[in-house]
Amino acid sequence: MKMNSSFLKLWVAVALMASVVVAFAQPKDKDPISAAEKKDVLARIESTLTQWAFVPGIDFKQWPAMVEKESAAIEKAQTAGEFTNLINRVMNSYGFSHIVLFSPEAGQARNTQSRAGIGIRIEIEEKGIRVLMVFPESPAADVGLQPGDLIIEADGKPVRQQADLAGGVGDTSKIVIMRGTERLEKTVTRRQYSTIIPETVEWKGDIAILKIPTFDAGYNISRIDSLMREIKEKGKGVVLDLRGNGGGRVTNLQHLASFFLNRETQPMGTFVGKSDLMAYEKQFGPSTDAVAVAATVQRKVTASLNRGGVKLDMPVSVLIDGGSGSASEIMAGAMREQLGAKLYGRKSAGAVLASLIRPLGDDLGFMLQFPMTDYVTIKGLRIEGNGIVPDKDFPVARFGEPDGALDAAIAELSVLIKK
Repeated sequence: MKMNSSFLKLWVAVALMASVVVAFAQPKDKDPISAAEKKDVLARIESTLTQWAFVPGIDFKQWPAMVEKESAAIEKAQTAGEFTNLINRVMNSYGFSHIVLFSPEAGQARNTQSRAGIGIRIEIEEKGIRVLMVFPESPAADVGLQPGDLIIEADGKPVRQQADLAGGVGDTSKIVIMRGTERLEKTVTRRQYSTIIPETVEWKGDIAILKIPTFDAGYNISRIDSLMREIKEKGKGVVLDLRGNGGGRVTNLQHLASFFLNRETQPMGTFVGKSDLMAYEKQFGPSTDAVAVAATVQRKVTASLNRGGVKLDMPVSVLIDGGSGSASEIMAGAMREQLGAKLYGRKSAGAVLASLIRPLGDDLGFMLQFPMTDYVTIKGLRIEGNGIVPDKDFPVARFGEPDGALDAAIAELSVLIKK
């Protein structure tokens, strides 16, 4: 099947995007949507998924039957936001990551380094939504939300999924949070806020604590090059903090990996696509086992060429949590498998499917993110749906309290440095 030229250009631009979108609640578009527009969007989703989407063992031809189960609610949807939330509910039933419909408002926001909303990165828990990170100068920061807070209610209704926090610019919500055993109420008004958080290095003696907030558009290559030179000159060990990093472009991941891994001898893993599965099945018969297929694929994901010549030949530990997804999980897995790095924190998101984000036509404004390849680490771990389990588990550090994961990582590196 031949791709048209516009599709091919978009594929080249974003094929290696691998970001976790559960970190942000989508805006709630209030623009009306007609029955004809809904039908058109659904038809384009079906066409895209059946032609291009790929996850081992998933038959995307079942999409119309899945939509039919929500047909009554979809028919009643009056706005683009209501329609988008319903379609994403259907997509969530697949049970894997990187399949999301973006409303026109949310799709437009993806092209900027800002979002409209509350301003938090989150992790879904049984009793609510856990705050992993608060963006500086965001509505959440304005009202004093803190990492570790558990949001349990919004406007009198239980909060159990990201859609429960959806809202448009100017919308105000009364939220209830649990901070330890303390129950607090906050009133937050949604607005635009910047998602740019710069990479930082802090020092604990001769141990560098390198925080990488994203591998997406905010990833600053020149800044990271400078920080790596500083670590090389002053450090004897490094803690790589990937907590709350939902992923991004794999090219940015490869850039960071180039400071730690040998491009030729220390591959990170394997992307498994539809053509790889077809080649495997031609030789061995039907399969849905991404790990088995990956073992037959010669093409591996590696670090990029290290043009600056800075290599951090020193002990390293890695921090992860439930907000660490996709590219972050690839990085954490590679550091463990190739360097023997210890991981501290919480189990990662388990969301590693390289995906494409494609406009559903220029006339509608909706965008669809869908998976095109699976991923398996070099030692045979399929991260999607499984996540990466840290060597030592620590809860989310609440604001102002000791950071157990960081303290443990520093303690381990201190011992290694003395050897």
